[in-house]
Amino acid sequence: MIFGKMPNKNLLENPILELETIKQFLPHREPMLMVDGLLYFDGTKAISKLTILDSNIFVEDNLFLEAGLIENMAQTAALLTGYKHQSENLPVKEGFIAAIKNLKIEALPNVNDIVETEVTVTYKVATMTMVNLSSKVKGEIVATAEMTLVLKEDE
Repeated sequence: MIFGKMPNKNLLENPILELETIKQFLPHREPMLMVDGLLYFDGTKAISKLTILDSNIFVEDNLFLEAGLIENMAQTAALLTGYKHQSENLPVKEGFIAAIKNLKIEALPNVNDIVETEVTVTYKVATMTMVNLSSKVKGEIVATAEMTLVLKEDE
């Protein structure tokens, strides 16, 4: 199923900024939790946020490393799916990165920066989803990528 144009309407009444609530939509836990807020959701698009703390496992020399940006992107996609599933009274499932294409890291965020990552579903069939991702700090793009994600099937 290819998603058509949906109205660009945020279905969240308010951003979700409580970490315990975010954990309901993701299987990830500290120290691997790389999102701390859901700012926007419309069914096929979501925007997450992550405040870079010096205690983050992907911080080195006060910079948030490439692996952290990639993990943040993947978890933003998982957050979109997890929030959508929970809003439809479906269980939150684990997922896996099947492919990453066209990854571009423009800059590494600093400690205390807030990364906002936007994910948009471009194609979905069965348990496979293709997404475009863009991460920004202070409105400037720091990373972009395309990912193919696969949800773990029911056993």
